[in-house]
Amino acid sequence: MILWLTYWYPDEANPVRGNFIRAQWRAAKEAGVDAELLFVDMALGPKLLDVQWSRGPEGEHILQVRSRMWKSLYHTPIWAANLLTKKWTKKTGLPTPEVIHAQVVFPAGVLAEQLGRRWNVPYYITEHWSKAGRWTRHKLFGKRVRNAYQDASAILPVSEHLKAELQQALPSIGASRFAVVPNAVDLSRFPHVDKPIQPKASIVTLLGVASLIPANARIKRVDLVLEALADLKRRHPEVAWRYRHVGDGGRMGRLQDYAKGLGLADHVAWLGALDAASLHAEYASADIFVQPSKTETFGIVVLEALHTGLPVVATDIPAFEQWLSPERGVRVGLDPKEIAQGILTVWEQGLRVAPMDLEAKKYAPTEVGAQLKELYARLVRASPGR
Repeated sequence: MILWLTYWYPDEANPVRGNFIRAQWRAAKEAGVDAELLFVDMALGPKLLDVQWSRGPEGEHILQVRSRMWKSLYHTPIWAANLLTKKWTKKTGLPTPEVIHAQVVFPAGVLAEQLGRRWNVPYYITEHWSKAGRWTRHKLFGKRVRNAYQDASAILPVSEHLKAELQQALPSIGASRFAVVPNAVDLSRFPHVDKPIQPKASIVTLLGVASLIPANARIKRVDLVLEALADLKRRHPEVAWRYRHVGDGGRMGRLQDYAKGLGLADHVAWLGALDAASLHAEYASADIFVQPSKTETFGIVVLEALHTGLPVVATDIPAFEQWLSPERGVRVGLDPKEIAQGILTVWEQGLRVAPMDLEAKKYAPTEVGAQLKELYARLVRASPGR
């Protein structure tokens, strides 16, 4: 049995947090991998310490920790390692895993390193985190992060650019221990829509998709899209510019107030979280997709938009280089005037993205699941124990 270990996972309060981890886990299980998943769910609580074990809707094991000192526990995985070493089999009825597969180096990878030594099993780290490379140099936690990577039997970034960044940050680790395993994206839920786009249309619908949790405030810069929209209104008042945003979170109220202050209240719609069918309908009816990210490790929503046929204006970061050619949109700086100019470029051209079925195949859950299954078989043969 392979134990997936994560601190990021969707739940009722955070329905999109770590949904890419769930998608990869599902893909592995559907490929026939014997994989259990443990979600270490830590958050603030009224008591000094309250620990509960439960099961999720798909059989996930949930270690729920609520504590007034939750941040200390989160940043000190040795506490969770002690608990799991003592309680894992008693609480789950499962044996010690043959392999641990951590999702994100901190804190799950550091916890995997602790458990790997105690259980004498190898562990792998899939890296989704845009801050991972920088955290190898963190003043407080950098040594623990480097040690977790150093002792991992395999490091599995979700993209080539993240792999390159980690290899640069970890020069002592050989290239053979790195392998890219992309996120599993079921693009069949977002079929291509052949909708002709009129250059310089008089009505333009812009679409954005991003979680609005406070932690993303400096990463998902929806505020810059609002500023760009105000600029577009000033430069081309004859055009009915509209912006629709998919995604929920604690920042929404502030962004709504900001839009109102910019005179955009009647030009912006806040749609909250949507299911796949409703999201596809938004992709299909929009004219331009806008993604103002400071960093991304993968950028699933950009891939979904392109697969639907929607041209994209996105920030010029490595995550989007492989997908965003001039035939599909524009890469711009993280600046409202550059975003506005990118939108105008697409508006003037009237772009529509051609189908990308063959390119998208490698992200299909069946492909990713098969890749994980083959990788597990090879790695377990190479490192049957520590």
